[in-house]
Amino acid sequence: MTIVPATTTVSAATSATPGVQNTTIIVKSGEVFDGKGQRYIAGSALGDGSQQEGQKPIFRIENGGAIKNVVIGAPAADGIHTYGNATLQNIVWEDIGEDALTIKQKGNVTLDGGSATNGDDKMFQINAEATFTVKNFKGSNAGKFIRQLGGSTFKVNVIIDRCDISNMKESIFRTDSSTSTVKMTNTRYHNIPTKFRGVNSANISESGNVQY
Repeated sequence: MTIVPATTTVSAATSATPGVQNTTIIVKSGEVFDGKGQRYIAGSALGDGSQQEGQKPIFRIENGGAIKNVVIGAPAADGIHTYGNATLQNIVWEDIGEDALTIKQKGNVTLDGGSATNGDDKMFQINAEATFTVKNFKGSNAGKFIRQLGGSTFKVNVIIDRCDISNMKESIFRTDSSTSTVKMTNTRYHNIPTKFRGVNSANISESGNVQY
């Protein structure tokens, strides 16, 4: 595998080389990073993919950036971070690592297609006011599918459509905010102790979902 030196700042415009990454790949505003189905793995400079806090992401998507057709292998460190509006399409996390995706700044983030599996804690983390849409996605074997930052009260809108979610130890979406909302439609789910935890019942909308 090709190792990207830690001293190199990689932009999507430079077509980062697949393989082990020892520096975060930056997807800048207006750029579309197409991984063409190739695998990207975290080197030791980013993290070991455990639950240790402070690991770095393999990809950082700036406001208005997009990423598609990427496979993230193990170790995955802290996966992907978004800063503002971001579009992700056909992303596969072979092993979640610390978190698969973290929303770091306010924005509208859409994840369309792909899969993720094997996480000790949450799969997707939301650390800022956001609308997070997940569709056509398969998530399995984690603590929670989506988690809003613990103790936070900002509003998050979660939209889940045409997904397959299974084997979550706790829930599909957990929040501590009384204003956050979740809408789940046309989604299959299996072995979920509590679908939505901490969500005000008036802020839950469901239709066309099937438990299997």
